[in-house]
Amino acid sequence: MKKISLLAVAMLMCAGTASAGAWTDSVDERADALTSQLKGNNSYHAHLARELADVAMEEKSQHDIDVARAFMNKAEEHAAQAGGSK
Repeated sequence: MKKISLLAVAMLMCAGTASAGAWTDSVDERADALTSQLKGNNSYHAHLARELADVAMEEKSQHDIDVARAFMNKAEEHAAQAGGSK
């Protein structure tokens, strides 16, 4: 019974790290899309959106995916206010 419990715990630990990869790809893709959307736009909101996306990428590199997603959400809000490329 101990071996089965240990196996179950090991499988759950692996499942958690495998699912984290999906979130990191999402942050990368969202940051790339935001950068291309705001290319040539130098408004306040566009600049702030790019800075927030940079912070999100930094947080992702430190493996804090929840914080990275929160920063990307804010970046996308400001990108919407910027109105894309001008």
